[in-house]
Parts: sequence; C-alpha cells; structure tokens
Amino acid sequence: MIGIIGAGNMGRAIALRMNTQTLISDKISARLRFGGKRCVKVAKNNIDLVRRSDIVIIAVKPQHIIKVLKEITPYVGSSLVISIAAGVKTVSIEKVLPKARVLRVMPNMPAIVGQGISAIVRGRLAKKKDVDIAERIFSKVGDVVRVKESSMDAVTALSGSGPAYYFLFTDILEKAGHSLGLKKDLARQLTLATFMGASASASAMKISMQDFVKKVASKGGTTEAALKVFKQRGLDRIVKAALRAAYARSCTLSRSRRKK
Repeated sequence: MIGIIGAGNMGRAIALRMNTQTLISDKISARLRFGGKRCVKVAKNNIDLVRRSDIVIIAVKPQHIIKVLKEITPYVGSSLVISIAAGVKTVSIEKVLPKARVLRVMPNMPAIVGQGISAIVRGRLAKKKDVDIAERIFSKVGDVVRVKESSMDAVTALSGSGPAYYFLFTDILEKAGHSLGLKKDLARQLTLATFMGASASASAMKISMQDFVKKVASKGGTTEAALKVFKQRGLDRIVKAALRAAYARSCTLSRSRRKK
C-alpha cells in the first residue's frame, strides 16, 4: 500500500495515476478530490495512514513537513519515506526519522498532466531497490532522473521553476502575435503548437539546439531578424541571470529549512 500525506496538486496527480491501492490523508476531504476512483482510499489521519502503508509519500508544503514528520515518527520505523517538499534535504528528514529509508524527489508542475520530470535523491539508509521503487512511482507522472543532493538546487532552478519560464515566454509571444493583428485565440494556438512541435523535434532528433536554430534560421530571413534582436538585447545574459537568481534563492531556502 502506498500512502500519500497531502492531497494537493502533486499528491493528487500521483494518486490518480497509480494503478495500485493508494491511501490518502489530507485536511481537506480527499473524497471530494478523487471522485469514484476505486483504488484511492482515505485514511482517518496521518497516523492511520502510516500504520497501513508500506511506502509513505510526504506531499505537504515545506513549512509543514517537520510538524508532520514529528507526528508520524513513532510509527514509521524503517519504512520507505519519500518527500516531495521543495528545499527540504534528506538529512533534515533523517534527523526526525532516524531509521527510515528516506528519498527526496523534486517533481515539477507538468506532472499533474503526466508530462513532468522528477529528480530523485537517495538518503543515507535508502537502498538501490528503494530508488527503483520511487522511479516506478514517479514514472507515472513523467520522466525520472537520479541526481546527487548537491545538484538539487540547480535542478530546482531549471526544471522545478522552468515551467513558469515557459508560461511567461508563451504569454509574451501570444501578446506579441496579437499586437501584429492576430486574434488572441489564434495567437495562442499558433504559439502552443509551435512550442509542442519544437519540443517533440528536439526529443526525436539527437542534435544540438544550436543546430536546430540553424535549421530554422535562413540567412537574411525572418527568423534571423528576430534572433538578432534577442542577441542585441542580451536574452542569453537575462536567462542566465534569472537561473542564477532562482538557484541562489533555492540554496538560501534549503539552508534556512535545514536549521529548523
């Protein structure tokens, strides 16, 4: 039995895509969120969930995780505990659950439609088979990679925050298309289809992104004109600075949560 504490967007996404018996514990009635999905059951509370589960996924907000961990400590023992709380290191969890086999996972927002990517970090007592189990679980909501914890802040800056960068650039492109006379719905359709097609091409063809740019940008053509503006205005510099800011903030939050 897989137990999930917290039925927010991510906890719900995992539960809905599991084909095995899943137990949910959440302050808001989980029954309202899962309709008639037969394999999703609702626990009385967090302690009831831990007692009935072989694997416990902690899907609460980072500011609430230590309180939840302290509540379930007497009942966890050496169970497999998977945390998806952003910025909370495995060592912080292991301080509260010293016998648990702890994994830390960083999924991103597209997991709610099964198109996310999750990074897995292995804790001190976790075994390879535990990572294999987590990989099977999170593959239900997208791709999975295994990383060292020292890389997690960079992962957070790139794939964790990355969907927001995409949404922002998409919004800018849509509005720019509308300003050229396109209807809003058409500008949105063109933008989304273009990005989806470009992403599919990049996944299917094993060439560099610069080579893809060259395939689209003919000398003296429209694409080249746009790319020149991006270069002149320092798009490369802006993106790198934004990622560095996200990375620095992730490092700061990780340090502050470790002290608690």
